[in-house]
This record gives sequence, C-alpha cells and structure tokens, in this order.
Amino acid sequence: MCGDVHAYCFEPSAPSCATGYGAFNDEWEFNSCKSEMENFESEVEEFGQCKQREVDEANEEAEEAAEQARREASEAEDIASKARREVEGAVSNYSDAVRDFNARAGG
Repeated sequence: MCGDVHAYCFEPSAPSCATGYGAFNDEWEFNSCKSEMENFESEVEEFGQCKQREVDEANEEAEEAAEQARREASEAEDIASKARREVEGAVSNYSDAVRDFNARAGG
C-alpha cells in the first residue's frame, strides 16, 4: 500500500432527540429516539472500525517505509565497505610500489 487510498471515516453525531430537555412526550417519541440511538450506536461502531483500518494501514505503511530504509541503509553500508576496501587496496599497492622503488634505488 502506498497510502494514497484512505477511506474517509465519518464521525457520527448523536441524535438531537437524545439531548432534548424533559421527558419524552409520548411512547412514539420515545421509540423514535430509541431507534435513532440504536442507529447511532451502529454508526459509532462503524466509525471505530473505520478508524482501526486507518491505524492498520498507517502501521503497515510505516513498516514498509522502515523496511525500505533498512534496505537502503544496508546498501549504503555495502558501498562504504567496498570503498574502504578499495582505498586499503590502493594504499597497499602504493606501499608495495614505494618498497619496490626503494629497493631498486638501493635504499
């Protein structure tokens, strides 16, 4: 996953009937509000599941990015090690050439 596709989670709002003042006027009003509250409960559960999917996707993307960074760091370490070996080889060749030169020069 590249993180470009995220579901948008709609945070539900409590039904207005839940925050009204005073008792319900009748059984119909009570049952209607109860039904709205049950729908609200379902919407809250769906919202929680949606947010959990966002968390899971973000964690997966973070792990993929970390793995990529580890691979790149390992490649950089390999390049650095190779460069050090090449420098050590060049220094060794130089030392050998100086020793051979000095031997030829009688020194």
